[in-house]
Amino acid sequence: MEKKGYCLVSQEIRKKILNKDIRISGTPPSIEDNGSFKNDDIESRVQPSSFEPVIGNEAFILDSEEQGVFSPKQHETVYRALLGLPKRQRQKISISGGFEIKTGFSYLIPLEERITLHDGEGVKASPKSSIGRLFPLVRTIADYNPGFDAMHHWHKIDEPLHIWLLVQPTTFNMIIYPGLALNQLRFFNGLNVSLSQQEIIEEIGKNPLLYSRKVDGNEVPVHSIVTDDGLEIKLDLSGEYTSGIVALRARRNPTAIDLSKTGFYNAEEFFEPVENRGGKIKLFGGEGYLMASKGILNIPPHLSSELRRHYGTGMRGTWDEAGFVDPGFRGHLIFEVGINERGGITLSHDDERQISALEFFRVREKPDKLYGEEETGSHYQNQSGPRVSKHFKEFDYGMAAKDYKKLNRDVLVHDAKILKSFRKTEDGFELLDPKVAEKLSTEVEERGFFHSRYDCEIDEEVLQVIPYVLLFDQGQRILTYVRAVNIKDYGDRRLFGKHSFGFGGHIIRGDGPQYINKCLEREVMKEEVRIEGRYSQPKLVGTLMAYDAPVDRVHFGLIYTTHIEGRVKEKESSVTSLRIKCFDELIQNSEPFETWSKILIPHLSALYEK
Repeated sequence: MEKKGYCLVSQEIRKKILNKDIRISGTPPSIEDNGSFKNDDIESRVQPSSFEPVIGNEAFILDSEEQGVFSPKQHETVYRALLGLPKRQRQKISISGGFEIKTGFSYLIPLEERITLHDGEGVKASPKSSIGRLFPLVRTIADYNPGFDAMHHWHKIDEPLHIWLLVQPTTFNMIIYPGLALNQLRFFNGLNVSLSQQEIIEEIGKNPLLYSRKVDGNEVPVHSIVTDDGLEIKLDLSGEYTSGIVALRARRNPTAIDLSKTGFYNAEEFFEPVENRGGKIKLFGGEGYLMASKGILNIPPHLSSELRRHYGTGMRGTWDEAGFVDPGFRGHLIFEVGINERGGITLSHDDERQISALEFFRVREKPDKLYGEEETGSHYQNQSGPRVSKHFKEFDYGMAAKDYKKLNRDVLVHDAKILKSFRKTEDGFELLDPKVAEKLSTEVEERGFFHSRYDCEIDEEVLQVIPYVLLFDQGQRILTYVRAVNIKDYGDRRLFGKHSFGFGGHIIRGDGPQYINKCLEREVMKEEVRIEGRYSQPKLVGTLMAYDAPVDRVHFGLIYTTHIEGRVKEKESSVTSLRIKCFDELIQNSEPFETWSKILIPHLSALYEK
C-alpha cells in the first residue's frame, strides 16, 4: 500500500526548530511542560500548521525596470544572484528604525531563519492573511530553488538554506520593521499530501466543511461540489451580512500603513464599498478588491487547506494572495481579487460560477493548538463579509451603505478653523460674552454650509454644529436621560447607553431660515421631549469642544440654557429614563455620563445663574 504524505502541525514544527532544521537566530528555545516554547515570541510564530519567519534589519531596493523580476538560478544562492546584479540595480538599506516600502518598487528582504530539508521534505510559502489584504506581491525565494513560494529537497538536501522575500507593494505603501512576519511557511513530508477528490467527498460525508447561515441565525450544511482541484468555492454576491456591500475596493491612499499597528487606521479612508446594485457588480481591471466566500468554512483539526491563487474561471486574474487556512478556522474566506481583463468583468447575484478551489492536506496528528484559540492570535475567526486586515478599525458596512436613517441626511457644518477662532482654548467648555455669542450665531447662520453626515463623521476639517440645550428645573436641578441603544433610532453607536443632560442635535436643511432656533425647537420641543408647562427662551451661553473620542472631535457645541416650570415627558425612542437630578448628585457620580455632560458638570451652578 502506498504511503501517503502529510502536512506538519504545531508540535512537529517545534521539533524541527529544536533539531535546528528551522534555525532561529538568538538563544535556542526551551520547552514548557505542556510542549510549547517558553519564549512567547517564538511560540506565537508556531501556528497550527505553519510557521512565521521574520524579516531581518536590512533590505535591498532592486531596479526591477531594468533587470525584470529577480529570481535566482538553480545551483546558486540568492545572495550570489543578488551580487550578480550591477551595483546601480541594488541599493542596500537599513530598516532598523522602520522603513517605508512604496508602490512601484521591488524590495529583496532576507529572513532571519534558515531551513534545512531532508529527503522527501518540501515547503510551501504564502503571505500572511493580514499582509495579503493589503495587496502587495510577496514572494518567497530560497537558495538553490529557482521558483517562487516553494522549496524542494531535490534542489539541495541536508544543508541550511537562506530564505528571502521579494516584496512589491501594488496598492498601499507600508512601513516595515525588523522582526515583523510578512509570510508563513508550511512544511510537508512525503508524496500525495493532498486529499483526493474521493477523500474530500468522504470527509464531507462525516464532517460538512461548508455551511450556510439562515435568517434565524442557525447554520446548515450546504451542498458541496468537489472537483479534481478540490472543494468548489464561490463568491458571496448578496451582501446579506454586510448591508448589501459585496466588496471593498482599495483606494489609492498615500498614507503608509505601519505594519506594527493593530486597529489603528480608519478602513473607510483606504477602501471604497461596492454595493450590489440591481443584482450586479462591476469589477475593473487594475484594481484590488476584498470579497468574501459564499458559505462559511469550517476546517476540522485533522485537516489543513489552501485556496488556489489562480483558477480557470474564464476570467484572468488573481483570486487570492494569502491562501493558507489553518485547522480550527471558521468563517467566510476572504479573496484578494485582482482582475486582468482589459474591460473588467460584471458579476450578477445569480452568477454561480466557481471562482476558486480549496485544496486539503492530511496531517499525521492533530495539532496541539488550533486557529481561534487565544494563543494563536487569530484575528479572523468567525469573520463575516469582506473583512479588512487587522491594521484597520472594522469597516462599518451599515454606515457605508447609509443604512442608518439618522445619518442619511445633510447637516450644517462650518470651517473648523473659523469656529475655533471663537474660542481661547483648544478643548473644554468656555463661557461666551453676549456680543460674541451673537456674532457666532450670525456666523453659523449665514456662512455655515451643508454636508452629508456620512461623509463628515470622520472629517475634522469641518465641524458639525450642535445646539445643545440644558433644561434646568427649580432649586439647582437639571433634567437627565439615557441615550438609546438602537442605532436605527439614534444613529451613533458611540453614545449607546450613555447618560446625558443635554438635548439637541444636528441642524438640517429643513430648519431654515432661522436654523439654530428652528433646530432647538424641533429637536427638543417637538422630537425628544414634551414640556407640559412654561419654559424660558433658550440662551446661548458658551461653546464646547472635546477630543476624548471620535464622536467628539467632529462636533462643535453651542451650549444653551433654559429654565422650565412643569413636567417633562420623553417622546422619542432615542431618549429614555428621564430624571430630575440635583447638581451635587451629578458631581458625586459623573462616570456614567457622556463626554460633553462630564465636561459641563463642574459649570452647572454658574450656568444655572446665567
